[in-house]
Amino acid sequence: MIVFDQLKKNDPHLRVLAIVVLCGFSILLVGLWYVQVVSARYYQTNLETQSHRTVRIPTIRGKILDRNGKPLAENRPSCNVNLYLEELRKPFEQANSNELARVRKNLLAQIAAQEKKLGRKLTPKERKQFTVSVERKNLISRQTRYQVVSNVVAQLSLLLELPLTVNETNFHRHYVTRPALPFPIVENLDAIQIARLQEKSAGPPGVDMEIVPVRTYPFQTTAAHLLGHLQRDDSSAEGEEAYFTYRLPDWRGIVGVEAGFDQKLRGKAGAKSVLVNHLGYRQSENIWSAAEPGDNVVLTIDSSIQQASEQALRRPFGTDTRGAVVVMDVRNGDILALASSPTYNPNLYIKGISRAEGEYLNGPKLTPEKNRTTQTPYQAGSTFKVIIALAALENGLNPEEKYYVAPNPKNPAKGITYVADQPFHDTAPPGDYDLKRALVRSSNVYFITIGLKRGVFDRVAELGRRLHLGEKIGLGEKIGPGLRQEASGHFPSAERARKWPAGNSANICIGQGEMDVTPMQMAVLTAAVANGGEVLKPRLVDRLEPQDSTSPKSITVFPRHQVRDTLGVSQRSLNIVRDDMLAETEDVEGTGRTARVDGLRICGKTGTAERKERGETHNTTWFISFAPYERPKYAVVVAIEDGGSGGATCAPIARDVYIAIQKREKMSEPKTTTLSQAK
Repeated sequence: MIVFDQLKKNDPHLRVLAIVVLCGFSILLVGLWYVQVVSARYYQTNLETQSHRTVRIPTIRGKILDRNGKPLAENRPSCNVNLYLEELRKPFEQANSNELARVRKNLLAQIAAQEKKLGRKLTPKERKQFTVSVERKNLISRQTRYQVVSNVVAQLSLLLELPLTVNETNFHRHYVTRPALPFPIVENLDAIQIARLQEKSAGPPGVDMEIVPVRTYPFQTTAAHLLGHLQRDDSSAEGEEAYFTYRLPDWRGIVGVEAGFDQKLRGKAGAKSVLVNHLGYRQSENIWSAAEPGDNVVLTIDSSIQQASEQALRRPFGTDTRGAVVVMDVRNGDILALASSPTYNPNLYIKGISRAEGEYLNGPKLTPEKNRTTQTPYQAGSTFKVIIALAALENGLNPEEKYYVAPNPKNPAKGITYVADQPFHDTAPPGDYDLKRALVRSSNVYFITIGLKRGVFDRVAELGRRLHLGEKIGLGEKIGPGLRQEASGHFPSAERARKWPAGNSANICIGQGEMDVTPMQMAVLTAAVANGGEVLKPRLVDRLEPQDSTSPKSITVFPRHQVRDTLGVSQRSLNIVRDDMLAETEDVEGTGRTARVDGLRICGKTGTAERKERGETHNTTWFISFAPYERPKYAVVVAIEDGGSGGATCAPIARDVYIAIQKREKMSEPKTTTLSQAK
């Protein structure tokens, strides 16, 4: 061949080149033989011991915003320090080896000492007690791992100037069950600590910093009951993959908007696969499904009115006040404020609840987690006289006809009446009463008298049915599972009322007995009187929108002005009752005079009802109202447990809320600039 012919020539350079090429091919052949034949079993074993682990990646939870885009619940970045255990494999092995060598050396010394003492060599059976058992080897391995991690954390503690320790039980549990995932060391570093860590490029081995989103409620206790709170829950949501080897920390809403819209807020979790070796250490990872962020939930709540309502609620007894305020737009059903007291800070559930905080949250008296606007039914007291008045007017009552209230023999300054020999005491003085004066002075005797006339109570029961009393309003239920904070209350049907004693009906006429309502239900009732008879479905959520404004996902807007029913009464009856409610706040005898606000005509009705709790008698004080009288926009309902009276306790709270509404309206007015001002 040509190649060999050339080599036969006396050309030393060509022969050297040929030798180099042949040596190179020889080395390649030897290496190939070593990999495929000698090391075949090693690579086969290594491949068999490697496996993939699937990891669920939580997404960024959507924000909860007020009607003006102000965040009530959002996510803040938290800088956390984690320890990657696979990077500590060699320190683990070295520490374990050193400790085993020390233990074996100590055992040999013990053998020598024992043999010297006995004057002979130990038998194999006697030597057996000086060997390192499998159990002891495992214990040494466990202890040395913990010692290595403790040393690393101690270095980190000095670097950050922050006292840090490692819980031994938590570390060993993590090492056994989740070695492929990072072990958390410290969370939520501040700016100075971050700078210290970044300054040391060669920090402790295995240490890495990551930034993760953490749920936060920037206004602390504001709208806490409405927003609800979260609980650690790493399970898959509907529509997600259900089978994961590991799950990174995630949260789920328990009550309130966080629960009712949990699926929309959570988005869709992602997933990644982690290749691990036979020891469980991470080798590599690959994200095969990116997490999809959740939607923002925009509420109808106005945060400024909400904060003013909560502040006003503290007027009677400070932070221990037990009560509620509801502010509703009577024109379309939008809820502007839902304030409940006592309140709590939902941030506690994120950072962890201390024992003292847990005792406060679970206290049987204050029950701060209860949303009293929708979850606590109260007897309506004299506020229900508005419905009695409408029913009587529709039944033919002449509002100017006077009824005489007889004095109570035992207390001549107050009136009294008897229904089937059952006494009903009045809080108003005896004398002649027409509808207006009876409503202004809140005369029990007058309303019992007109309410027990033939046909009136059937109309009362019909109005209760049209107002859906005794039923849940269902806030958010058509969109999600609801707020999980609603009580239905109770209200009798006409059929039941026909079968019971007249005294039961007399109790209903003054808002007591076998009936109770939530402040939200009373807000719907008040709005219906104000807007001409429309029983609106309260609207809490305005829209759902993607977090990323450039996202192709569409915005979901929920309809306003959903009419659930109508009162079915004449405009004449509504006008009479509205005029009488105006007199409640403007008449010299009105019990709601303390609700007056300059420049705003307010229609209202006070009330006080007794209730039994654990064998003790307590009261609930009320003030229901709407304004302005000329063109009603807002309904404000206040309920306070164990208050003095509706006029003394609740009406001033409503006044504070109306003042806040006035300020909010002035801020929202468009500002015009004259030409001279522009110059």
